[in-house]
Amino acid sequence: MKELGENLIELRIATRSACNFEQGKGCAVTLRTKTLFLLSKKPCSPPELMEQLCMVKSNLALLCNKMVKDGVIVKVKNSDDKRVISYYITEKGEKELAVTVKKIEEKFKGIFSSEKEYELGVQKFRDLIDLLSFI
Repeated sequence: MKELGENLIELRIATRSACNFEQGKGCAVTLRTKTLFLLSKKPCSPPELMEQLCMVKSNLALLCNKMVKDGVIVKVKNSDDKRVISYYITEKGEKELAVTVKKIEEKFKGIFSSEKEYELGVQKFRDLIDLLSFI
């Protein structure tokens, strides 16, 4: 029987390809998608994004600058201290995220034989997320 650590490693490897829409076409859950998802929950500072995305400052700056240029997020300076910034998702970013989430949902719904089985899968994902939040 595999140990929990081995299962976690296997899960991490499996999730890298779980959201491929077509073989060889890349993954929907990119750093851009993850950033949009995090910002859809709440505005974040660069240090918060760096921690949650496991990115270094220079790579995050490149990603966020591109996303600002694309109009999917905005960079807002604190009115009291201009050195403090936060990123916010825009309406365009919310639409992009919604399209990606819909594609993921469609792909996963295609592997379940019934709505009940799908709901059970969703609950298992929630349980797994709860478990991993303690690590």
